[in-house]
Amino acid sequence: MGYNSIEPYVRELFEWYAPVSHRLRWPFIIFPLIITACCSVGFLRLNELRIDDPAFVFTPSDARWRRELQTFSDTWPLKETKFLPGKSFETKRFINVLIKAKDGGNILREPILKEIQMLNQWLMYNISTPTDDRKFNLTYQDLCMSYDWECMANEHIEMLLQRHRVGRVIDLSYPRGGNQDTPVYLGVTLGDVQLYKTNTTVQEAKITQLFYFLKQEDDIVARYSSDLSYAVEKFLLKVYSSDLLTISFAHYQSLQDGLDENADRFVPNFVVSFTSLSAYALIFSFCARRAPASRGLDIIRSKPWLAIAGLTTTLMSITSGFGFLMILGFNYNVINTIIPFLIIAIGIDDMFIMVACWEQTNNNHGVIRRMKATLAHAGVAITITNITDILSFAIGCITDLPGIQLFCLYACVSVAFCYVYQLTFFCGALAITGNAEKERRHCMFLYRIPEGKYLPSTVEAKSQQERSSSTRVYPENLKQYHRTCTKSNSLSDFSDIASNLSSSSSGSSILSQSKSCQSLPSVALGVPALPYEQSVQNTAHSEPSMIIKWIGEKFGPFLLRDSMRALATFVFLIYLSIALYGCVNFREGLNPGNLVTNDHYIARYFEDIKYFWKAGPQLHVAVLSPPNLIDRSNRDKLMSVVSSFENTPYTMGREGTVFFLIEYLNYLEQLNAEVEDTERIWKTKLKSWLKYTGGASQWDCDIKWNETTGEFGAYRFQIALKNIIEPNQHKLAAKTLREIADSQPFHIEIYYEAFPFADQYLIILPATIQNVAISLLCMTVVSILLVPSLPSGLIIFVSIVSINIGVFGYMTLWGVNLDAVSMISIIMSIGFAVDLSAHIIYAFVTSHGDSKERVIGALEALGWPIFQGASSTILGISVLYTVDAYIILTFFKTIWLTMMIGAIHGLFFIPVLLSFIPIGFFRIPKSSELH
Repeated sequence: MGYNSIEPYVRELFEWYAPVSHRLRWPFIIFPLIITACCSVGFLRLNELRIDDPAFVFTPSDARWRRELQTFSDTWPLKETKFLPGKSFETKRFINVLIKAKDGGNILREPILKEIQMLNQWLMYNISTPTDDRKFNLTYQDLCMSYDWECMANEHIEMLLQRHRVGRVIDLSYPRGGNQDTPVYLGVTLGDVQLYKTNTTVQEAKITQLFYFLKQEDDIVARYSSDLSYAVEKFLLKVYSSDLLTISFAHYQSLQDGLDENADRFVPNFVVSFTSLSAYALIFSFCARRAPASRGLDIIRSKPWLAIAGLTTTLMSITSGFGFLMILGFNYNVINTIIPFLIIAIGIDDMFIMVACWEQTNNNHGVIRRMKATLAHAGVAITITNITDILSFAIGCITDLPGIQLFCLYACVSVAFCYVYQLTFFCGALAITGNAEKERRHCMFLYRIPEGKYLPSTVEAKSQQERSSSTRVYPENLKQYHRTCTKSNSLSDFSDIASNLSSSSSGSSILSQSKSCQSLPSVALGVPALPYEQSVQNTAHSEPSMIIKWIGEKFGPFLLRDSMRALATFVFLIYLSIALYGCVNFREGLNPGNLVTNDHYIARYFEDIKYFWKAGPQLHVAVLSPPNLIDRSNRDKLMSVVSSFENTPYTMGREGTVFFLIEYLNYLEQLNAEVEDTERIWKTKLKSWLKYTGGASQWDCDIKWNETTGEFGAYRFQIALKNIIEPNQHKLAAKTLREIADSQPFHIEIYYEAFPFADQYLIILPATIQNVAISLLCMTVVSILLVPSLPSGLIIFVSIVSINIGVFGYMTLWGVNLDAVSMISIIMSIGFAVDLSAHIIYAFVTSHGDSKERVIGALEALGWPIFQGASSTILGISVLYTVDAYIILTFFKTIWLTMMIGAIHGLFFIPVLLSFIPIGFFRIPKSSELH
């Protein structure tokens, strides 16, 4: 049972379009330039639309953390004069300095602490930023957020210096020290802690941190706070040095600056990439004369200006796609700077196909006729390539991650512009250069070359004419494998003629068969099938001719040897086994430090902060519908809520909990007071204790009072966390703690600063599976429409799955996690996998003969284009390997794997698989055997 392909209809459309593009060649050149210029206006909105906040870009738009953060921000809004560190999540101006001893030892030693105190004093009093009028210099003391107008001064350093004296009052137990009246939480100030074996008292710590929180509510003051942050950055990076300390630090803008630095590094890399591909394209734009007596550069048929037009098409596509979306107001993210590398690779690949198809037409025909033949073949090819890429990116737009949505949207529109400009701007340029060739103009300087100059000798012309009127009879033993009809550069697939030559004595039958080839459609990548008498008259690039001849006569037969097929089967099983091992052992999550280059100062900060993630960070638990504490059962239920959070693999138990109710019960126990269920104990006395206890400022920031009734409106407590270093631990911890919160009474909400990244980890795997499944379905439908054989569509599906298993598995083994960046690359890899597998199978189906004969025909027709497409893409992105940044290297690795594995499938695994399957399995209708 066969299926009708849509390819003939698409081909007929392009045959109709060719004369139109020739007639409108100048408007097709001018209007895309005007459109590009108009779209470029959108870049004026770049800074306005740019969003680099990782919490927005890399987490779902409806992520739960957004609701949780909003709840805490609304219930406990930021107050710059009632500020305590760790009590607000709206701080957008801060500096955080992590400090370790240079010898790697205990930072609680007195010389180390004195050095830290000296650094703290310098940052608080000696770093300043001038006001706009240059009349004042503002220091941290002028810009700090405070509690009752007093700046936080990192008092824990002074406490540690005086620990022997203070120890009589404040216990240094970890993570919660202090006394029964005033708890002191050490979990966020000391990291990599070692405790005494007999108790929970701190013996030594390897790292501590200093906090500086700056005002942000007023715009002018917020700008001064930013300036002070950069002044501290400059001091710590270029001025400060110590023989005792090593430091790492971050401020609010550090991560965004790191992302901007990634974008800045793209500019020179894009220039190098574009220059390399330009040289590649220009070199292959020149033709060599074939005649032995006149070898050299063909200055008429060479097309350097056409290559320049193809390169210009890619730049116009990028400018138009980006500018158009910015005009419409779509946000821009720094990851989008990767897109130009893709567009130049896709655009130049399309250009190669168009130029190759033009060169395979008969140069004795008119320009319009040659353009019809070119577009009839190349139009189908670039349509398939661009549609699959556009579909892949369009499917990526449904992902509920803003970063991926923006990337796929910009890529999708840019590829669409590339396709349109390829069929307008580039076709116009092709018509103009085709006219120049017809008029015998110089390929570079466009002056006319006289008729008597630059022609093959009379003998050569006569010899060529004799060859065109003769036939070649191939030995019977070459009948099975030989596909190339002549020594010319034609990619003709005339196995019908080759086989008939050895068995038919009727020259007329051969001639009629040859003539019938003129109307046959090409294979999917646009390689034209020319009649014998045309192919011998054509001249083209000498290198492709030799390569195609080698593929048809040497590589194909060699690949189909039994020993090579056995080797291919063995290699594929090894490949698949290793890939599946990588798939099973994949890792999830995008660490914040991976968003910047490895030599950026914040990268070391994210490495050091993991010491605090190991133990000590605080989960905030809000009780939004607090119970009446006079009722003992309500108190028991509330303490049960606390216990449910304390007893998990990711929390530290009661010793890490900070809750006014627990401290109040300890206070009553210390007084030997009877815990009665009375208003005197649970209203009057409790309110008095909250107001006058040593920890009053803490509880004031944790409790929201109902102004009408004077009762509790809401309150919160903190739970100490542990074991949340790796992305998977973040994900499981968030999932576990949220499930506990949802099962509790009293309307419980929780929040932790790393929840935004945890929400990304939670969605990335199901989102990837969803996108891959939809993409595979769409690509399979496209393949079935293009290949008139349902079993062939099944093989295309299997090959795409195999390629993507390989990309995913080897990506893991190459150190790439499953995250938002690699997910983008996986989405792209599906579209590229179609290009590298479906086309070879289409060529196999539309050939003739048994399975082995069809494999040889498909390889001869498409082996070189597949190699060119993969190699040009790899060349375009190879420069990214020099950038020491996880995001950029992830993109490079996944695309490199896609192209390499896809090319190996197209040139090795798929041909061998097809040679094993009897031709009857494919149920190919006779009408589909095009060549």
